[in-house]
Amino acid sequence: MTKHFSIWISLAGILLAAIAAASCGASYAAGGTNVSKIDELALIQPKSIIAYYDAPGHGFVDPSLSNASAQLLTDLVASYRYPFTDPVPVDYNGDGASIGKWIDSFVDLESSDISRLRVPKALSALIKSTGHRYGIVLHANGYIESLETYNQEKLAEFVDYAMSKVFNLTKTYSAHDQAANALYTAVVDAETGSVVYFNSILSNADFPLDRGDVGKQMNKLLRKFSK
Repeated sequence: MTKHFSIWISLAGILLAAIAAASCGASYAAGGTNVSKIDELALIQPKSIIAYYDAPGHGFVDPSLSNASAQLLTDLVASYRYPFTDPVPVDYNGDGASIGKWIDSFVDLESSDISRLRVPKALSALIKSTGHRYGIVLHANGYIESLETYNQEKLAEFVDYAMSKVFNLTKTYSAHDQAANALYTAVVDAETGSVVYFNSILSNADFPLDRGDVGKQMNKLLRKFSK
C-alpha cells in the first residue's frame, strides 16, 4: 500500500486495505439462495464516498464527486439488462442514516465477516415496502487527486527512493495512480434480515467518474445478474 493511500484512509476514516491488489475483492454467497434466479430485486439508491486530494497530504470527502459517482452507478445499472427496479430513494443524511452507515461498513469486511452482517431493520422495511423480498445495494468508494498533487508526490517518492539507495536502506516505494475506486454490492433477504450475496471489486487503477472504467468494474461486480 502506498504512503498516499495510507494517508487517505486515516483522513476519510475508510478502510480500503485490499485495494493494492487490482480487480479483486471479497465475495460471499449463502447456501440455498441462487440470486441469479431471482426475478426482480429492489435496487436501493446507490451510495458513494469519493475523496479529493488538492495537495499532498491534504484531502477531503467531496460531496459533489460523491453524488456524481452515485449517479454514474445509477446510470450504468439502467443501461444494462439487470433484474432491478428503479432506484428506491434513501435520505442517507436523514431517515436513512442507519442504512448509509451500514453500507459504509462494507469497506471493512473480510470474507469471513460477511455472514455475520446485521442488516438494519430500516433497510429490510424499505425493501418490503416495495413489495419485494430481495433488495440489492451498490456502493462506490474511491479517491481522485489533482495532477499537481500527483506530480509532487511522484517527486517525493523518487527522492526517498534515491536516498534509500544511497544509504543502502531496505525501504522501498511503489508508484500509484491518480485515482482508485472500489465497488461493493450486497443482496439482502428482507424476510430473514440477512445478506445472501456479497461481492466487491477493488482497483487502484480506475477513476471513480470515468464511465468506461466504472462500467468495466460494474460488469465484473454484477456479472451474476446479467440477462
